[in-house]
Amino acid sequence: MNVTVELKIKKGDDGYLTRVVLNGQPLGEDRLVTEIDLATPRLLIDAIRQLLRTPGPIERIEESTRAAGIELFHLWLGPVWQRILPALPPAGQTTTIAVASDSAELMLYPWETLLPPERDFLGLDLNFAIQRRALGMPPLNRCRALSPGPLRMVFMASTPEGFALPSAAWERELFAACLPDATDPAVPRIDARMVDTGDWEALRRAIEAHQPQVIHLLGPALIRGTQGFFAFEEPEDHQADARASGELVRELLRHSGAGLVILSGRETGKSPPLAATGALCHGIIATGEFPMALAWPESLAAPEAQPFFSALLTALASGERVDAALTRARRTIASTTTHAVSRPAWLLPTLYARGEQPHLFHAAFQLAHRTKWLQEKEE
Repeated sequence: MNVTVELKIKKGDDGYLTRVVLNGQPLGEDRLVTEIDLATPRLLIDAIRQLLRTPGPIERIEESTRAAGIELFHLWLGPVWQRILPALPPAGQTTTIAVASDSAELMLYPWETLLPPERDFLGLDLNFAIQRRALGMPPLNRCRALSPGPLRMVFMASTPEGFALPSAAWERELFAACLPDATDPAVPRIDARMVDTGDWEALRRAIEAHQPQVIHLLGPALIRGTQGFFAFEEPEDHQADARASGELVRELLRHSGAGLVILSGRETGKSPPLAATGALCHGIIATGEFPMALAWPESLAAPEAQPFFSALLTALASGERVDAALTRARRTIASTTTHAVSRPAWLLPTLYARGEQPHLFHAAFQLAHRTKWLQEKEE
């Protein structure tokens, strides 16, 4: 049986009212976390974000991530952890840690670093799933009809004028390099459709024609207040065509049949757009009409991007749930650091969801579909 621990945080006059809910049952009374309580975690989180912008020594990364994880755990989950421990399922089953808040700042905290005394970082533990939810919104109950595999994807790179982004052609090449070898029968197949331009209508046509289970959009993420926008290209002059997360859902995502949208991209020379991609993903989930959004606030040209997406897409194509596939991909880039100077890039990807993670396709049909495809290829 899977277990869900919800951490609900609501901003109040004197601080943040915090409620921990285990499988729908509150664990004790609400607690107040004050601004004074947050002083040390904020300093530690700022140190991590500095390392994401400017890589540093491995020792400093380990020290910063562990310190942040210990502080976040003891402040938010520590007071009730002994009541949670007996409910944790055995190894191989998932405990979801779902964070929901009306504070944009808190939603961007690196909750993946949560570090109980007896475990490693929960964001790297295959028995746990970290997700962000919209506060006060019930889990999505409407189930999608799962089609058979292989995993179908649509990828679009938008590079409008006025943004310092790598070329769209290069990003498409980098994405293609992340896909499993389609000629190798030992690896799962991904049926990927590249959109040649970055305009809204081209993406809409590709979604209608391909019926993807995953939609990956790479381009500028913008933020105004707490509202996120994605900048498409105008087809005539390549100027930015900014669309809010709500419009993305209403006009494209909710009727697409997809179960996951990935939002990525970073302007050259600028910091990872954590707040903008986070606002986009949160806005998509908060509509109540789409199940999952994954933020990767980086270009595919980032050194960690190819190992991360190769691991993520291979796991998804093998039929793994999104949460498990994401943890495997995080572990891949957390364990492959070979340089003395690096950054905690495994904290970049964050998942926003409307509830438990559905499979993207009917895994039972995957093997039969793969066998048929290989037979047709040989003929």
